[in-house]
Amino acid sequence: MALFSRLPTRKPWLTKADGNGRAESGEARADGARAGRTTSSLGSVTGFGLIELSPTRRVIEVSHGDAALGPLLENAVLLFASGHADPARALLAEGVETDPETRQSPFAWLVLFDLLQRAGEREAFEQFALRYVVEHERSAPTWDDRIRPAAGPRPAAGGYASIVGKLTTASAGQLDALRAAIVRNTTQARIDLAAITEFDDAGARTLADVLAEARRRKYPLRVQRPEHLRHSLDSAVGRGRDGGEGAWLLLLEVLQWQGDRATFDDRAVDYAVTFEVSPPSWEPPVPVPGSGEPAAPAAAPPVAGAARHDGRSLAWSGAVTGAHPEQVAKLTEYADGREIVPVDMAQVERIDFVAAGACYNAIKAIEERNKTVRIVGASPVVRAMLQLIGIPPGHFHHHA
Repeated sequence: MALFSRLPTRKPWLTKADGNGRAESGEARADGARAGRTTSSLGSVTGFGLIELSPTRRVIEVSHGDAALGPLLENAVLLFASGHADPARALLAEGVETDPETRQSPFAWLVLFDLLQRAGEREAFEQFALRYVVEHERSAPTWDDRIRPAAGPRPAAGGYASIVGKLTTASAGQLDALRAAIVRNTTQARIDLAAITEFDDAGARTLADVLAEARRRKYPLRVQRPEHLRHSLDSAVGRGRDGGEGAWLLLLEVLQWQGDRATFDDRAVDYAVTFEVSPPSWEPPVPVPGSGEPAAPAAAPPVAGAARHDGRSLAWSGAVTGAHPEQVAKLTEYADGREIVPVDMAQVERIDFVAAGACYNAIKAIEERNKTVRIVGASPVVRAMLQLIGIPPGHFHHHA
């Protein structure tokens, strides 16, 4: 007997009635939304996928769908995917307390429970479980004594901060430790800006305020890899007032931290004219002695990854990382000769951004060959990463 039944010819979520009662296909809706992009310093992917099923083909159609997770959950998932489990957990724990969108999302809570279980934080898990029951009026997940805490990366010496995904006011939680270090001013720290994919005005102001505070207090902060962010800020300020004052303020801060006085002076005058204020002064940060540009921090040591099959499904385990993970290569091989391709991800520890993209591309290629991939047993945070990269919810299934 087959492990999975054949999928229906058409999914109900691919059809939506318009205001006049007429049906609109998922493919038609996708046409107007394909401009949406999720970007990263590691690459870019277009939107989210939908499976369009027909008697002759199964193809992942791409449409915009990042609103399904919410910006704060996206940031937490990207932090975890890049090996920063503690900041991801802290950001999400704060989010279900203070961010209405995150608090109202049952999936965000499930990802938080997943992260708390992985960290062995049973007391916090049970406290949030009580709040979840009140908030959503449904049973909460239960603690699993069989799961041992996962080994995470050691904190970087001197302190490290990174903002992953979209820079918004919700990113403030990722900067709390850095703010505290700036106030104490007893140790050096560094902040990596390479993984900021986009920003809004409030988020840009938040980061500009932190960098300005570090300058005023003469705090020895190292600002790493701001090039991608600076390019985005340049584009924003090119629109004048429409680019948002936050983008101007953050660009001026980045220029000071990069030591680019000539460009700073030009932009300071432009800022003064645009917003009818006095131009800011050149007050660069104190130099950090004894180092050039430090390397980015290492992610958590990956658990040895593997893929094996038992005739019923292909089982992945460990960390799935890099552009050519073994697990994805095995998936392509395993799909040969099968119409239904079940992948058991119950033992997957983590999937990073690049590997998630490789997984998406492999599944798309397989389903273009008139096959169906089903992902079984993925934990909430692993599932969230795959959904963020473009794999739609319909691909995910629980163990029988």
